[in-house]
Amino acid sequence: MYPGTTDVNGAEYKVQEVDGDKRPFKAALDVGLVRTTTGNRVFGALKGAVDGGLAIPHSTGRFPGNKVGADGKEFNAKVHRDRIFGVHVDAYRAELKKESEEAYKK
Repeated sequence: MYPGTTDVNGAEYKVQEVDGDKRPFKAALDVGLVRTTTGNRVFGALKGAVDGGLAIPHSTGRFPGNKVGADGKEFNAKVHRDRIFGVHVDAYRAELKKESEEAYKK
């Protein structure tokens, strides 16, 4: 009934309620002792849960790709998508291989 998103593009997604008696499963994000810095892994887990169809109140303020500029907050979904797919890890791998083959093999 609430399938979530099928397009993984890093953009904000919120579960839409359908007409009827049933509502989507609503949850709250409890970060515990985790520091809530922008781009923290806990917000990646939040994004996965929301994309999966859970209704969790959130904003894009702490997702990777969010910047505060002179004209207010600006969210770049491409940066978030690249982070979801590990583009930053691949870039580090390529840089390490180029710099030191021995360190890369480790």
